[in-house]
Amino acid sequence: MKYAILHPAALLLPLALLTGCARTPDMTPVWQETLPGSGAKATLSNCTLQDEREVDYIYSREDQDWKTRPALFTTASPVLTLTGVTADQVELRFSEEIADLYLGYDRVMPQPKLDYIFTETADGVLQYQLDTVYNYEFIITTETGTDDFLVICEQE
Repeated sequence: MKYAILHPAALLLPLALLTGCARTPDMTPVWQETLPGSGAKATLSNCTLQDEREVDYIYSREDQDWKTRPALFTTASPVLTLTGVTADQVELRFSEEIADLYLGYDRVMPQPKLDYIFTETADGVLQYQLDTVYNYEFIITTETGTDDFLVICEQE
């Protein structure tokens, strides 16, 4: 009788371990670049890169000064890895798409552990694992300059 109770519990532990292993991001790079303004090294992984192109962008609804921004279009849950910068040099915002125009979304900021998972390794490498349903804007500012680009996340 004791064994009948332990047997189902013994099966749950390996299942829980397998589920945890499935969530480990695939860190194989799908895109890499040394950013021209800040000098940071950026790598995108754990996703499929669908497209890389410039998009029209405005900072706010009141802004009339359209600009273009580089954008990475992905599927799955991308991980952006940054080296050569510190966490306080990286600003993360949402961006909203309205008829092929991307608009800085300033009503709410992305929340760690809810909209993305932030990790900083012992050697100072920054990793942002993004949710799959949002458009993110990364602004990286160092003493040498600033880079601003979008990561557009779509579900598979």
